[in-house]
Amino acid sequence: MMLLTKFIHISRRLHPVTMTTRHLSSPSPSDDLWLSSSHKFFLPTPTRWMDNDQFGHVNNTVYYSYFDTVINKYLIHHCHINYDIIRGFMVQTQCEYRRPLQYPDVPVVGMSVKKIGKSSVTYNVGLFPSSVLKDVSGEVMKIMIEGLFASQLSKSERTEDVNALAVGSCVHVFVDTRTNKPTPLPDNLKTGLQKILSNVESRL
Repeated sequence: MMLLTKFIHISRRLHPVTMTTRHLSSPSPSDDLWLSSSHKFFLPTPTRWMDNDQFGHVNNTVYYSYFDTVINKYLIHHCHINYDIIRGFMVQTQCEYRRPLQYPDVPVVGMSVKKIGKSSVTYNVGLFPSSVLKDVSGEVMKIMIEGLFASQLSKSERTEDVNALAVGSCVHVFVDTRTNKPTPLPDNLKTGLQKILSNVESRL
């Protein structure tokens, strides 16, 4: 309980903790985040039996855990983050939904970096159907663990866009693990994040 209270206190001091949920009948045509071509990194994220709610689909709150999992996998495998020295507090998340998921679907989370600050990072994320990987070949377990960059999705120069089931954004503030105070991003983190930096404009 003390750890939880401390975490909430730190998060609120860094930035108001907000979670926004919107349900849309159709994506905004001006918002390219719904298109797979707007994202730079992809990772399959299998649903679990426990993710379904009493309405027979994945509960909307579970989507945030998919986003959080993929973001941290990217930080571990492609930014070589050392959580003993620095860690990210998720201070803001939001998500807009278009189509539901249900177990045993295997959605694919797409992500890109919207902004790199001094001690914070803003991510754009999208949840796509597995068809986004239809042209991918390779070792399944390697893909499940390390993910794929956009350039690995297809060999074709004319790959069709896939529409997202949901899109969102997340903000990390990175802190020194000894002081729990915001700390500048180390070079290895910035280098890894710059690989998926996007110039796509969004209203999220």
